[in-house]
Amino acid sequence: MKKAIILLSGGMDSATLLWLAKKEFGKVWAISFDYGQRHRVELKYAKVLAKLAKVEDHIIVEMPIYRSIKGSALIDENVEVPQGEYPTDEPPITTVPMRNLNFLAIASAFADFLEIETIGIGVHALDTPYPDCRPEFIASAEAAINAGSVLTAKKKVRIQVWAPFLGMTKREIALLGKSLGVPYDKTYSCYRGTEPPCGECPTCIQRKEALEGIV
Repeated sequence: MKKAIILLSGGMDSATLLWLAKKEFGKVWAISFDYGQRHRVELKYAKVLAKLAKVEDHIIVEMPIYRSIKGSALIDENVEVPQGEYPTDEPPITTVPMRNLNFLAIASAFADFLEIETIGIGVHALDTPYPDCRPEFIASAEAAINAGSVLTAKKKVRIQVWAPFLGMTKREIALLGKSLGVPYDKTYSCYRGTEPPCGECPTCIQRKEALEGIV
């Protein structure tokens, strides 16, 4: 039986990936991270989504390392979350250094322990300027994971970093999610962490454009 562990933030992309994984895999785990993010409220939504999806287990990992790193608007209270759309020519101030690399490394430890062959991540490179959302990052992370994997060394099983949204826009992800029955009303996307969402930060704007006419 095919198994997967899915990185679940509580946002629309990871929720769509979770619902897709439930369709594609026999057993699915979810893993979320508390890294001191300003929008920690997303974890509340991740818990609801994991329960609705009836995953095997929902693992929540605390990452205190990011308490010592400053300069990102998502983890440094002294840096303001910007309004408006993402910049197009450089990583935004909301970039968290090596976040996806750390997430994948931790998820791969659980994959080794649980003998899970697939780690799912809902990154998409077409309309997101983050460097750790690019195809070259995913390929490199997968290579590193397999080079250090006990599962790979013992059983010659290759672990896949599954990133099916890499060539998709956020709108295309939303349309896929609609076809899968993703409960987008149970997802959360706001970098300021307010309830209701601010509606002004880059991720709020991107979400609104992606879901317009869908929900």
